[in-house]
Amino acid sequence: MAIPGSAPSGDLDYATIAPFAEALERASTHHPAVIVDLANVTFGDSVFLNTLLHCHRLTDLRLAGVPKAVARVLEITGLHEALHLYPSVEAAQLPHTHASQAV
Repeated sequence: MAIPGSAPSGDLDYATIAPFAEALERASTHHPAVIVDLANVTFGDSVFLNTLLHCHRLTDLRLAGVPKAVARVLEITGLHEALHLYPSVEAAQLPHTHASQAV
């Protein structure tokens, strides 16, 4: 079974998060795993981080292709240890254990 995914782009902040957050929550409540390809995300604020955490609690949320700017925010907040990060969508599609994943 394919894992559903999302590929947002640009800034994900208070002013722009709603469509992404709604789609991610909908997918998270209907699927046991969801991949988010973050390769084209340029910025994410605290609302973005809260959206990821919320959906992480609902499903096996897999973040792929995390750009350096977003990875830095995840590191500063410690979320890189809580969330499942993968270097690519292809890697995120593979079965995994819940051990830390390196980007």
